[in-house]
Amino acid sequence: MISKQKLVWPLVAVVAVAQSAALFDMVYARDRLLKTGREITLAVQPLDPRDIFRGDYVTLGYDISGLKKSTTETDPDFSGLSRGSMAYVTLAPAPDGKWTETHVGSRYPSQVAPGEVVLKGRVKYVWNAGNDAEMTIQVRYGIENYFVPEGTGRALEDKVRSHEIKAIVAVASDGTAALKGLIVDGERHEDPPLL
Repeated sequence: MISKQKLVWPLVAVVAVAQSAALFDMVYARDRLLKTGREITLAVQPLDPRDIFRGDYVTLGYDISGLKKSTTETDPDFSGLSRGSMAYVTLAPAPDGKWTETHVGSRYPSQVAPGEVVLKGRVKYVWNAGNDAEMTIQVRYGIENYFVPEGTGRALEDKVRSHEIKAIVAVASDGTAALKGLIVDGERHEDPPLL
């Protein structure tokens, strides 16, 4: 009969291997998205200066973060979007190079025109001041924080306020997005590959 003490260390090893494998899978998936995702650039919106810089990362806002039902084509179930639900935002390139939203829904759209891209996000807030047409949602895409080398955040914060920064975003076919880097004063800054 095997004692319980002899089983403890093999079980600890199995748990450690399983946790390491799960962590590696997350890193691998992110690295793959950054390398193979469709690349778009989004203008960065200045945020409240009191909240924009926290420690060693910069908080980024986008025009597509706040979406109003009256100004965006939406699914009939737009009102079904609630705090914490998924939102799929279809973007199309404008002649000036900006990406603008063309459709918002709670499901991945059945048709996406060539040249368009779909971003998957999670609804953070819903505002409805008693008028459904003016309903507004705040969406987070997972590309709102950019980590910077220590001591460089303040300079980036100033550039965000003066609209001198664009975000480089990689988008997977399912709408998952990852922040790949920034364009600062026209110069491209990308993070080194994870793997």
